[in-house]
Amino acid sequence: MRKKLFIIFIFIFTSACGFTPLYNDNNKSNYNILISDQKGDQILNDLIIEEIKRISNSQSKDNLFLTIDTKYEKKIISKDTKGSASEYELSVFTYFSISGLGTEQKFLLKEKQNLKNISDKFEQKNYENIIKKNFASSLARKLNLEILKRK
Repeated sequence: MRKKLFIIFIFIFTSACGFTPLYNDNNKSNYNILISDQKGDQILNDLIIEEIKRISNSQSKDNLFLTIDTKYEKKIISKDTKGSASEYELSVFTYFSISGLGTEQKFLLKEKQNLKNISDKFEQKNYENIIKKNFASSLARKLNLEILKRK
């Protein structure tokens, strides 16, 4: 009997805690992000811009102007006995500069991931492109959180 009351008690207090998801379609952002300049890796920049367009509200009158500068690196971490690369580290350093609404903000976001070497170069390149898409998605989400945090 005590266990049932305890479970009901916990359920009542946690069910009405006021939690709302951050990325909800009903809660579109209240700003429009316009890309003013982009430098660096063009493929990665295009992926980031595509993700930013998803979170941006084109109907908003509050415009934020964004400049993007990406640096993509692929470093060899380890080699096998023959001297061929067996593992890589993929890293992206993205510098964002946001201006608008009377303020200017600059910050750096980083992403890193290790990648094992695959003998098939076509599969290796496809997997690397998938990782770039994941980087772009993660960077856009982090950018949105930075904007919300600094507003």
